[in-house]
Amino acid sequence: MTVTILLMSGAYALVAALLVLLLLATRLPFFLKGLATVATCGMILWTYQAIGELRGLPTDSEPPAHFKLHWARVVEPNPLMKEKGHVFMWLEELDEMNFPSGMPRAYALAYDPDLVKKVEVAMGKIKEGEEVSGTISDEPAEEISETAEALAKEVKEGTRRAGPNSGEVGERYFDFDPEMLTFGEVAAPITPSKD
Repeated sequence: MTVTILLMSGAYALVAALLVLLLLATRLPFFLKGLATVATCGMILWTYQAIGELRGLPTDSEPPAHFKLHWARVVEPNPLMKEKGHVFMWLEELDEMNFPSGMPRAYALAYDPDLVKKVEVAMGKIKEGEEVSGTISDEPAEEISETAEALAKEVKEGTRRAGPNSGEVGERYFDFDPEMLTFGEVAAPITPSKD
Protein backbone atom coordinates (compact mmCIF):
# COMPACT_ATOMS: atom_id res chain seq x y z
CA MET A 1 0.00 0.00 0.00
CA THR A 2 2.75 2.45 0.96
CA VAL A 3 4.72 1.45 -2.15
CA THR A 4 1.66 2.23 -4.29
CA ILE A 5 1.29 5.67 -2.73
CA LEU A 6 5.03 6.39 -3.18
CA LEU A 7 4.89 5.26 -6.82
CA MET A 8 1.87 7.48 -7.50
CA SER A 9 3.60 10.43 -5.82
CA GLY A 10 6.72 9.84 -7.92
CA ALA A 11 4.61 9.60 -11.07
CA TYR A 12 3.02 12.96 -10.29
CA ALA A 13 6.41 14.53 -9.66
CA LEU A 14 7.48 13.30 -13.11
CA VAL A 15 4.27 14.64 -14.73
CA ALA A 16 4.77 18.00 -13.00
CA ALA A 17 8.39 18.14 -14.22
CA LEU A 18 7.29 17.34 -17.77
CA LEU A 19 4.60 20.03 -17.54
CA VAL A 20 7.19 22.63 -16.46
CA LEU A 21 9.42 21.52 -19.35
CA LEU A 22 6.48 21.81 -21.75
CA LEU A 23 5.59 25.29 -20.49
CA LEU A 24 9.12 26.71 -20.51
CA ALA A 25 11.03 24.96 -23.28
CA THR A 26 8.53 24.59 -26.11
CA ARG A 27 6.94 27.00 -28.55
CA LEU A 28 3.50 25.46 -28.41
CA PRO A 29 0.51 27.80 -28.63
CA PHE A 30 -0.67 29.29 -25.36
CA PHE A 31 -3.96 27.39 -25.73
CA LEU A 32 -2.21 23.99 -25.66
CA LYS A 33 -0.03 25.00 -22.70
CA GLY A 34 -3.13 26.11 -20.79
CA LEU A 35 -4.96 22.90 -21.70
CA ALA A 36 -2.02 20.80 -20.42
CA THR A 37 -1.98 22.76 -17.15
CA VAL A 38 -5.74 22.36 -16.61
CA ALA A 39 -5.54 18.63 -17.43
CA THR A 40 -2.71 18.12 -14.94
CA CYS A 41 -4.58 19.99 -12.19
CA GLY A 42 -7.71 17.95 -12.93
CA MET A 43 -5.73 14.72 -12.68
CA ILE A 44 -4.42 15.79 -9.27
CA LEU A 45 -8.00 16.12 -7.96
CA TRP A 46 -9.09 12.85 -9.59
CA THR A 47 -6.12 10.99 -8.12
CA TYR A 48 -6.75 12.46 -4.67
CA GLN A 49 -10.27 11.08 -4.82
CA ALA A 50 -9.11 7.68 -6.09
CA ILE A 51 -6.22 7.35 -3.65
CA GLY A 52 -8.70 7.53 -0.75
CA GLU A 53 -9.19 3.82 -1.40
CA LEU A 54 -5.53 3.28 -0.48
CA ARG A 55 -5.12 5.58 2.53
CA GLY A 56 -7.18 3.54 4.97
CA LEU A 57 -10.03 6.05 5.04
CA PRO A 58 -13.56 4.63 5.04
CA THR A 59 -14.59 4.07 1.47
CA ASP A 60 -17.81 5.59 0.19
CA SER A 61 -18.11 3.03 -2.59
CA GLU A 62 -20.67 0.22 -2.64
CA PRO A 63 -20.30 -2.35 0.17
CA PRO A 64 -20.08 -6.06 -0.70
CA ALA A 65 -23.32 -7.95 -1.33
CA HIS A 66 -22.64 -10.50 1.45
CA PHE A 67 -20.49 -9.63 4.47
CA LYS A 68 -19.71 -10.11 8.14
CA LEU A 69 -20.28 -7.01 10.29
CA HIS A 70 -17.45 -6.47 12.77
CA TRP A 71 -18.52 -3.09 14.17
CA ALA A 72 -20.38 0.09 13.28
CA ARG A 73 -20.52 3.70 14.35
CA VAL A 74 -23.32 6.17 13.75
CA VAL A 75 -22.51 9.88 13.44
CA GLU A 76 -25.70 11.93 13.77
CA PRO A 77 -26.22 14.89 11.42
CA ASN A 78 -25.56 18.30 12.94
CA PRO A 79 -27.60 21.01 11.16
CA LEU A 80 -26.00 23.81 13.20
CA MET A 81 -22.53 22.89 11.95
CA LYS A 82 -23.91 21.87 8.50
CA GLU A 83 -22.47 18.37 8.96
CA LYS A 84 -24.13 15.44 7.23
CA GLY A 85 -24.56 12.28 9.23
CA HIS A 86 -22.78 9.05 8.39
CA VAL A 87 -23.01 5.38 9.24
CA PHE A 88 -19.57 3.79 9.36
CA MET A 89 -19.43 -0.01 9.18
CA TRP A 90 -16.41 -2.29 9.35
CA LEU A 91 -17.22 -5.18 7.00
CA GLU A 92 -15.50 -8.32 5.80
CA GLU A 93 -16.73 -9.73 2.49
CA LEU A 94 -17.95 -13.33 2.52
CA ASP A 95 -17.90 -15.52 -0.57
CA GLU A 96 -20.74 -17.79 -1.72
CA MET A 97 -19.54 -20.51 0.71
CA ASN A 98 -19.43 -18.07 3.70
CA PHE A 99 -15.64 -17.93 3.87
CA PRO A 100 -14.02 -14.50 4.35
CA SER A 101 -12.62 -13.26 1.06
CA GLY A 102 -10.29 -10.34 1.50
CA MET A 103 -9.43 -7.97 4.31
CA PRO A 104 -11.98 -6.19 6.53
CA ARG A 105 -12.77 -2.71 5.23
CA ALA A 106 -14.44 0.41 6.64
CA TYR A 107 -17.43 1.68 4.62
CA ALA A 108 -19.20 5.03 4.96
CA LEU A 109 -22.90 5.27 4.14
CA ALA A 110 -25.13 8.31 4.16
CA TYR A 111 -27.14 8.77 7.36
CA ASP A 112 -30.63 7.33 7.16
CA PRO A 113 -32.91 6.71 10.18
CA ASP A 114 -34.00 3.29 8.85
CA LEU A 115 -30.38 2.27 8.34
CA VAL A 116 -29.49 3.46 11.85
CA LYS A 117 -32.25 1.30 13.38
CA LYS A 118 -30.99 -1.80 11.56
CA VAL A 119 -27.38 -1.12 12.50
CA GLU A 120 -28.26 -0.54 16.17
CA VAL A 121 -30.09 -3.88 16.34
CA ALA A 122 -27.10 -5.62 14.72
CA MET A 123 -24.69 -3.91 17.13
CA GLY A 124 -26.80 -5.13 20.07
CA LYS A 125 -26.38 -8.69 18.80
CA ILE A 126 -22.62 -8.22 18.46
CA LYS A 127 -22.45 -6.91 22.05
CA GLU A 128 -24.24 -10.08 23.17
CA GLY A 129 -21.49 -12.16 21.54
CA GLU A 130 -23.25 -13.13 18.30
CA GLU A 131 -21.59 -12.95 14.91
CA VAL A 132 -23.67 -10.88 12.49
CA SER A 133 -23.72 -11.14 8.73
CA GLY A 134 -25.39 -8.84 6.27
CA THR A 135 -26.77 -9.07 2.78
CA ILE A 136 -27.51 -6.28 0.33
CA SER A 137 -30.07 -7.26 -2.26
CA ASP A 138 -31.74 -5.30 -5.04
CA GLU A 139 -35.00 -7.11 -4.29
CA PRO A 140 -37.14 -5.79 -1.42
CA ALA A 141 -37.15 -7.95 1.71
CA GLU A 142 -40.94 -8.25 1.69
CA GLU A 143 -43.74 -7.42 -0.72
CA ILE A 144 -45.69 -4.26 0.11
CA SER A 145 -49.40 -4.19 -0.55
CA GLU A 146 -50.74 -1.50 -2.84
CA THR A 147 -52.51 0.52 -0.15
CA ALA A 148 -52.47 4.29 0.01
CA GLU A 149 -50.15 4.20 3.05
CA ALA A 150 -47.72 1.84 1.32
CA LEU A 151 -47.64 4.05 -1.78
CA ALA A 152 -47.01 7.12 0.38
CA LYS A 153 -44.14 5.28 2.09
CA GLU A 154 -42.63 4.32 -1.28
CA VAL A 155 -42.83 7.93 -2.48
CA LYS A 156 -41.18 9.14 0.72
CA GLU A 157 -38.40 6.56 0.39
CA GLY A 158 -37.92 7.45 -3.24
CA THR A 159 -36.98 11.00 -2.28
CA ARG A 160 -34.17 9.87 0.03
CA ARG A 161 -33.10 6.66 -1.67
CA ALA A 162 -29.97 8.21 -3.12
CA GLY A 163 -27.63 9.58 -0.48
CA PRO A 164 -26.04 12.97 -0.80
CA ASN A 165 -24.26 13.03 -4.13
CA SER A 166 -22.48 16.32 -4.00
CA GLY A 167 -19.44 15.16 -5.93
CA GLU A 168 -17.12 16.27 -3.13
CA VAL A 169 -14.25 14.08 -2.05
CA GLY A 170 -15.50 11.50 0.44
CA GLU A 171 -19.12 12.08 -0.54
CA ARG A 172 -19.65 9.60 -3.42
CA TYR A 173 -22.64 7.60 -2.23
CA PHE A 174 -24.19 5.00 -4.42
CA ASP A 175 -27.94 4.45 -4.77
CA PHE A 176 -28.70 2.80 -1.42
CA ASP A 177 -32.06 2.00 0.12
CA PRO A 178 -31.90 0.66 3.70
CA GLU A 179 -34.59 -1.88 2.79
CA MET A 180 -31.98 -3.61 0.61
CA LEU A 181 -29.95 -4.42 3.74
CA THR A 182 -30.75 -7.37 6.00
CA PHE A 183 -28.76 -8.62 8.97
CA GLY A 184 -28.70 -12.15 10.35
CA GLU A 185 -26.46 -14.71 12.00
CA VAL A 186 -23.25 -15.67 10.25
CA ALA A 187 -23.83 -19.07 8.68
CA ALA A 188 -21.17 -21.74 9.05
CA PRO A 189 -18.85 -22.02 6.06
CA ILE A 190 -19.82 -24.65 3.51
CA THR A 191 -17.11 -27.29 3.41
CA PRO A 192 -16.73 -30.06 0.83
CA SER A 193 -18.34 -33.35 1.75
CA LYS A 194 -16.05 -36.23 2.72
CA ASP A 195 -16.33 -39.59 1.01
